[in-house]
Amino acid sequence: MKRLTPIVLALPLLSVCTTAFAASTPEAVLNDPNRPVAAVAAELGVTPLQFATCFAGVTPARTAMELNGQREQDNKAILLPCLQSINPDIDNARLDAVMDKYRGAAPR
Repeated sequence: MKRLTPIVLALPLLSVCTTAFAASTPEAVLNDPNRPVAAVAAELGVTPLQFATCFAGVTPARTAMELNGQREQDNKAILLPCLQSINPDIDNARLDAVMDKYRGAAPR
């Protein structure tokens, strides 16, 4: 039960933050061949399942034009508070650095 406590605590926050058009489920995020979930999670100090649960509320960019601007702000407004509820040491700069490090090629 102790391993599930952070996830259980994060789920209400996730449900409030998740948009109606979230792109995926935690399982889909965990199994995404284009996203190194384990590596990202390790650098953020969370488990892969915790990261996947928070990231499931994000709507990834489909084109290069969507990488900046409102979508990026909306996604961060979902992802950062959820991750901070699990690991308060994560700040905006750390999240940006880790996500930039593991970001794949820009969509076309």
